[in-house]
Amino acid sequence: MRKGKNDYQTKMNERDNNYSTYKSAFDMIFKYINVKNKNVYFPFYNEGIINSYKFDCNIIHNDLDFFETNIDFDYIIDNPPYTIKKEVIEKCIQLNKPFALLLPIDTLERKYICNLFKDKDFTIIIPNERYNFINNNVKTTMPFKCCWFCIGFGLDKQIIFD
Repeated sequence: MRKGKNDYQTKMNERDNNYSTYKSAFDMIFKYINVKNKNVYFPFYNEGIINSYKFDCNIIHNDLDFFETNIDFDYIIDNPPYTIKKEVIEKCIQLNKPFALLLPIDTLERKYICNLFKDKDFTIIIPNERYNFINNNVKTTMPFKCCWFCIGFGLDKQIIFD
């Protein structure tokens, strides 16, 4: 048995999850998901930047604990903290409402994805560009590509390249 500090797990626990998403990423997903007059819950507050965006929906975006909050909404659409993405996906499925989460594309290869998404109305939307994010008011480029994991929207295809 290896002794000593688990450097990988320490790095995972110390990673910053506070990344906000530029409006362009949401504009792209809204080409496929009609949010007009819907209550759209953006649960991951970060810097609260979504409140400054103008969308054709009722924006629900508060600095509350996603796992402890009971909010009335039609859809969840957001960029969750990646270190807890499995728990976020499980909670979204439990809520039994349509959701779209912006996640690293390698999330597809996780064992839990097959079990969680099996027999679900699942579509993945793969943008033709790599998204930038905002961290502490600084533009940040991730070293991986992200795509939209969508459940429950009844989209025509399972894979959409945009």
